[in-house]
Amino acid sequence: MSQEDYREKIEEHRQAITIKSEQETNPSRMTRRQLHGNPNKKKNHKNRLLTILAIIFILLPVSTLLYFGYFDQKKNSEKAEIDRGGVQIETNDDSQSKQATKTSNSEENTLTKKEQAEREKAEKLAAEKKAIKEKAEREKAKQKEKEAAAAKEKQQQIYNEAKAAGRLYNVKQGETIESIALKFYGSDAGIAIIKEANGITADSVPAGTIIAIPAQ
Repeated sequence: MSQEDYREKIEEHRQAITIKSEQETNPSRMTRRQLHGNPNKKKNHKNRLLTILAIIFILLPVSTLLYFGYFDQKKNSEKAEIDRGGVQIETNDDSQSKQATKTSNSEENTLTKKEQAEREKAEKLAAEKKAIKEKAEREKAKQKEKEAAAAKEKQQQIYNEAKAAGRLYNVKQGETIESIALKFYGSDAGIAIIKEANGITADSVPAGTIIAIPAQ
């Protein structure tokens, strides 16, 4: 260090001591900067405060928009999920409904086929019974015809025999088969013989009718 620098250091030190001493003895002589502080420092502090407030005013609406945007997106996502779930439920319901309809139609078709088969079976059975009944009736009628033909043939034979034997009788007014039977056979047993020989079913015949009187 040079001598000149040393002197400057001493002078600065002395001045500082002098100023400090004056301030202690007479504080009214303090500088304006010392009394009121550093205005640049206050100004810097104010600028920082304004900057912070500006940032807050800028970030506040942005944060609000982001906040509501997030919840709107979440709400829309939940709504879309619910809609997809509803569509899925509706799809499942439609599928189940179609399946139930298909099953019902299948059961109806099965039931219809079963009923048709039972109806056809019943109709076939009824037709068979009808055919059997008609056959029996035809056979019965045929048998009756044969019996009638045989009876007529027998009647004709008896009549011919009675005629050949001269045993024909002309019914008179008021006579009945019973009275004629009593006249020729002596009892009512001859009624059936006279009726059978002549094919008579009534108890009397008109007067003038010629009947055969078979021999006993």
